[in-house]
Amino acid sequence: MSIVRTSALILSLSAIAFAADMPASAALPKTSPQVHTAKGAVKFVDSSTLVIHQISPYSGKNMTFVMRPSTEREGDLKVGSTVTVHYENEPDQRIATVVEVAHAKLPPSRSPSH
Repeated sequence: MSIVRTSALILSLSAIAFAADMPASAALPKTSPQVHTAKGAVKFVDSSTLVIHQISPYSGKNMTFVMRPSTEREGDLKVGSTVTVHYENEPDQRIATVVEVAHAKLPPSRSPSH
């Protein structure tokens, strides 16, 4: 065998060995999870679960979300509040990433007439 062929063979075998040592996840490009949004009225809430009655586009359906310690909570989250939930789908569950409470719009304040 010539030196060129031997070197090419050694390089090929080295590349195969290197690829075999790499974890499978390192070979695939990482994608960020897709975030979905739902809006509705809170039916139930505790430290680990949120259930809303959807407003639209799927009015009348309840959705259940897992609340983790990392879930961002914006506003006073309680039964009856209207919320927007940003979530990720995982097998058999929806993981809430952000829960925003809609604030009731206050009528404009009137200044006293003189």
